This record gives sequence, structure tokens and C-alpha cells, in this order.
Amino acid sequence: MGIESGLVSVFSMKTIKPFSPTPSTKILHTLCIPGQAFALNHIPFVLFYPKKPNIGPKNLSKYLEISLSKTLASYYPWAGHLKYNATMECNDNGAELFEVQVNSPMDEVLHHSDSRIKDIVTFLQGVPWSLDCMGPPRRALATAQLSHFDCGGIAISVFLSHKVGDADSGYRFLKDWAALTCDSNNIVLSPYFVQDSILPSLPNLGPLVSPVITKKQECVEKTFDFSPSKLNALKASVKSEGIQHPMRNEVVNALVYKCAANAASLSRSHQLVLYMNIRESISPQLPPTSIGIMLTVFFTPIHRGDLAIAKVIANIRKSRDNNTRNKEHNE
Repeated sequence: MGIESGLVSVFSMKTIKPFSPTPSTKILHTLCIPGQAFALNHIPFVLFYPKKPNIGPKNLSKYLEISLSKTLASYYPWAGHLKYNATMECNDNGAELFEVQVNSPMDEVLHHSDSRIKDIVTFLQGVPWSLDCMGPPRRALATAQLSHFDCGGIAISVFLSHKVGDADSGYRFLKDWAALTCDSNNIVLSPYFVQDSILPSLPNLGPLVSPVITKKQECVEKTFDFSPSKLNALKASVKSEGIQHPMRNEVVNALVYKCAANAASLSRSHQLVLYMNIRESISPQLPPTSIGIMLTVFFTPIHRGDLAIAKVIANIRKSRDNNTRNKEHNE
């Protein structure tokens, strides 16, 4: 199966409005300082489901439309548009929902040797990862796609503007959407949107007029699949070298960093940059339903030459702990 435009055909595109209008007191949403700093990239999510004999495509599409509408009523900033770099206008513009037919079984897409096939099928082509939502033509801050495979399986893809929230925020959006799809009468906890009053703009400077963290177009992005057995072997290996309770994300970050640094040049200096969720470290503590970009950046020491994976993990932990202590001291 080659990469062809005929692989996917779009047969429906709808704008889904919030189930209830956003209150006038919440029309303007001022982003917290990390949200102001990030560019208008979109966070992609995709979920694959096998064929369900008890539900047809038309019913499924209707369920998703209704539940998405109800979800947007709670997550109203994703149904608006960016008025200024630091301000969302929650005007109930709505989200875009596409429905497509994939002329291939799901298994062939998931296990295809060309990793681009999965993106072509599940991520709507022509929707840029970074775009100017303030200028024409305006695109929705939230876009979803329902993909029907020849075998009867489906994929649900979602693209959420990074200006509104981070991956944890996106996960909560998907969780609530799923709950309302299963039962439209389900009660979901109201999101708590973190605004400029919680993580404020810099003193004497005011809100940022433009992003400072942008996506470099020359970056190469790849996806790597690690089996549970390989991850367990990596964890066992670093544990034998003195790393207590190694986590999956630690061993994977360390391995990918080591390989990338070695491939670049052993003679050049290099440094690992990571993001850290700060929800639990903010005082006073925020509710678990907090929505926003609640991230900070930390760096491992600059290093030259080869690195053992266990050493990289030790550096990650030390840098993360130093970052947390410095933040608590500043508060």
C-alpha cells in the first residue's frame, strides 16, 4: 500500500457548537504566562477501536457530535478563538468535526512499514500544527476526526490548541468526552482554568504580545515503539547500576538522548531539555481538574562524549529535584 491521496476520503465536515452558551462573565479568558509563551501548535491525540457489532456508523457519529457539544460547553476556551496572544475570546465558534473513510483495514495502517501512513490516515491533512489563529483564515482551536476503516474499526483523532492547555489538559478533555459519549447524562467535574491570576505575567512587563517558545521547522520528528519486555529489560539494566525504582519515561528519555547525542557527534557537547508538570508543586495546590499549560523546563548538565543510560537518569533526577527546590525557594 503506497502513500496515496485516495487512501482517505472526507465525506463530512461539521462545526460543533457548545451545548450551552458560555456565560458573559467568562467570554474573555486571559492565559497564564506559560500559555502566553507557547506558539499556536496543536497537540495531537489518536485512539483506535476495533469493530463494535452493536453500533452503526451513523449512530456513532451522532453520539460523538452530541457528546462533543456537551464537552465544549465545559471546555469553552477550545470553542473560541485567540483574540490577542494572551487572551482567548470564548465566543462559542465551536470545533471542527471531520468524518472520513479509510480504504484500508486498520491492521495494515497500524503495522505499515512507513510510519507516515498512520499520520496520513488519522491526522487530517491540511490542518497545520502551527498556525495563526488571529489572522485569516481562522481555524478552530479544536479539531476532531472520526475515521472509518474497511474492517469496521474506527479511529478518533483530536487536535487541541497548545495555547489553551498541555497534554494533561488534553487527556482530561478526552476523558470527559469519552464519559459523555458512553452516557450523555454522566456528570463530569467542571474544569478549573488556570489564568493569569494564578501564574501571572512578569511584573512591570504585562502580558506577552507574542510567543517566545516556537516550533523549529527544521526539527525531525520520529515515533519509536518500545515493547513491554524491552522496557522491563532496560529498567532491570539501570537498576543493576544503582538506579532505584526506574520509571519507563526515564529509561526511554535516557536511551533516546544517548543515541541522538552519539549519532550527532561524540566530540560535541550536548544537553537534554525536559518539561515537568508543576500542578502538584504549586502553592496553594490546584484542583486535579486544572486546565492550562502547567509546565516548567529543566536541563541536564552539559556533557561531552558518551553517556551511560544510568548516568543520564541520575542527571535527570538531580536536575528535576534542583528545579523543584529553586521554585519552592522563590515562592
